[in-house]
Amino acid sequence: MIITEITEENRTEYKEMVSDEVLSDLSRNCLKGLSGREEGSGGVRAVIIWMVKDHEDEHARAEAEILCFWTFDEAVGEELFHAFEKHIIADKVSRISFEFDELGTRERDLLANSGFEIKEAESRDICVSVGELSGLKLGRKKIPPYVKSISEISVMQFKTAIMASVFCGRYGILDDLPYLPMARYDQSISCCVITDDRVNGLLLVHKEEDGGFIVELLFAVQPDADINLLNMMKFSIDTAVRLCDREERVILRRHNKLTEALVKKLFPDKKGAVVIRGQKNDKQAG
Repeated sequence: MIITEITEENRTEYKEMVSDEVLSDLSRNCLKGLSGREEGSGGVRAVIIWMVKDHEDEHARAEAEILCFWTFDEAVGEELFHAFEKHIIADKVSRISFEFDELGTRERDLLANSGFEIKEAESRDICVSVGELSGLKLGRKKIPPYVKSISEISVMQFKTAIMASVFCGRYGILDDLPYLPMARYDQSISCCVITDDRVNGLLLVHKEEDGGFIVELLFAVQPDADINLLNMMKFSIDTAVRLCDREERVILRRHNKLTEALVKKLFPDKKGAVVIRGQKNDKQAG
């Protein structure tokens, strides 16, 4: 079998097999991918793409999340998965997980036989519309002038604010936040707080390749962090209502207890979709 690394340079070969959003993220160093094909067959028979988290922290065990996995051939899929596991061992990964909307029989069997615990669960993501966001009661006060879109700050100001967030241990949903370009974020809907000529808060919204939005960072420094967070939320929602269709999809990811509590407060009756979740822990991974 021929195993090929999936990279930013050859990603167009996989457009029929992998989502545009995952392919667009292959420029990030934390994403890795492999494909497998039988010698002489020409066609790709299996694909796996994953993200390694905390792999640069010498004091923390790395984690990996599988973002895409499918196979048309059981034998090829099994061999490809063994190649993936060699990468995982090299990166000293202690935990592997995935969350898929659906999972085929071949893929499920292979993952289960490899030691994954697989179950149906509620997604970590809550999907709402711009219209639903516009109905939130976030207070009636006018948004202060020191809340601005990130289009009004320099790249240097942006990077300084990102490092402030990272210094406080706030990476949002992205472990590689410090390495991502300002251009990743919607320049109008993403916003910041500027006080004393410094950016002291960020709300970063990424527009996905399918047209939806996902909130990737919400952060503000003290004092007045809570007020500034609220003001940034109001700014981004008002801007989205003005610029976007009310049916536009927005993803709120509950990646920790703080975001889980915030989403529950904003949308107490909202539930995530049912997904297929899998996990392979310490003694099993690597």
